[in-house]
Amino acid sequence: GRVVYSKKVHKQNILQEIDSASEQLFKGMEERDMECKPWEMDEGMSLIMMRMRRSLRTVLREAVLEEGLTPNEIEVLLFLEHGTYNTARDISRLRGMPRSLVSKAVDQLVRRGYVESSQDKQDRRVSRLRLLPASQSAVQRLAQARGDFLSKLCKGVTQEEFAAFFSMVGKMVDNLGDMPLEDELQMEGKFEKGSVKGQ
Repeated sequence: GRVVYSKKVHKQNILQEIDSASEQLFKGMEERDMECKPWEMDEGMSLIMMRMRRSLRTVLREAVLEEGLTPNEIEVLLFLEHGTYNTARDISRLRGMPRSLVSKAVDQLVRRGYVESSQDKQDRRVSRLRLLPASQSAVQRLAQARGDFLSKLCKGVTQEEFAAFFSMVGKMVDNLGDMPLEDELQMEGKFEKGSVKGQ
């Protein structure tokens, strides 16, 4: 039908844009012995990451369409489903989400009965989050949808290519160091109307 055709066309357009961006990203680097030039990476890499994230968000929202969960609520649920960390601060730091958005999403999930927030017994300043049984169905569908998306995304990628990719990403993460998130700058009073004070 028309809906299926439209989705196919949309997917093909996204893949074509990613291919074009990837070619643009690496063409200049190959011509210069793989030397990384920031101005050559900016547009291509930004487009690739944006398209991947938008496509994944669409898939996840469709998986829980009945619940009407927002993208931020979905992020929080999947983060807690992983089980390694369980505070709003962790979500903000590791997901790159402003704390104000994390807090709003957590509040909504608590109201839905999907998440419980309780004080840490050793540090009352810290609130620990955990998933409640009411969230189980939605979380299972989200995890399945995410797994299916990543499997399709990585189709045809070899182990060697994975290793090279994660090696590159690891170096980039190291280079980022302790750069603060935008909301952290705001909290420190250094961020005002889209620019850092004094600049």
